[in-house]
Amino acid sequence: MDQGLSLQPVATEPTSNRLPKHLSVAPEKDWDYLMEQSYTILGLSVATVGLMTLLPESVTNWDPEDTNLKGLGKKWWNNVKEGPVWDKDDHYLNYIMHPYFGGVYYTAARHSGFNEWESFLYSATMSTFFWEYGVEAFAEVPSIQDIIVTPLFGAAVGEWMFQTEMDITANRGKVMGSQTMGDVSLFLLNPVGHIHYWVTDWWRDDADVSFTYTPWFGNTEAANFALDAGAAYDPIFIGLEVKLALQ
Repeated sequence: MDQGLSLQPVATEPTSNRLPKHLSVAPEKDWDYLMEQSYTILGLSVATVGLMTLLPESVTNWDPEDTNLKGLGKKWWNNVKEGPVWDKDDHYLNYIMHPYFGGVYYTAARHSGFNEWESFLYSATMSTFFWEYGVEAFAEVPSIQDIIVTPLFGAAVGEWMFQTEMDITANRGKVMGSQTMGDVSLFLLNPVGHIHYWVTDWWRDDADVSFTYTPWFGNTEAANFALDAGAAYDPIFIGLEVKLALQ
């Protein structure tokens, strides 16, 4: 045996958090990541409203007039002026689903490096001005219960969701020894983060998202075609334009 051979410790990089953003916590406030997640929330909300239009009236309490696309801007303004009101939605919507989605907003901010109070303010802003007085107001009058329940209960639910995520991640993503249960649990605890990660990974961040206040996105040909087909011109307009570069 060569006595001159000695074992030297292998130099390694300092241990760091190599997890993707949706499974970790930003070391400081990451406004860009929070804004990216907000855009994802907007897209998911529009999709949710589209899905709700397919559900029976007994579930959504939306009558056919609520889902009529004509005069959306005027309808939104009338609903905003009339509210907020005490709604008659089912209890599972008001006291289970709304706190859950409040928690989803909350965890988006927590993963972006914001503390509990700041995450509550983000959840309250999103649930009140983005959802109740924004997306949902196109279909119905803002709800008193939702304005109160979503951010308040959502903050409590959201912090539990966030801490549970951290525990599962620390356990190498497993729940009861199962990787599958862990993956499903992590998704349900932070759906926005996961979907945002999948979409940005798919498009390699090569996407442009912007708001527009010009009906028909300034496309004269599309506007003329729609008007000739009998569509009503709506002077109050807010649109989301997404441009994706196909690779």
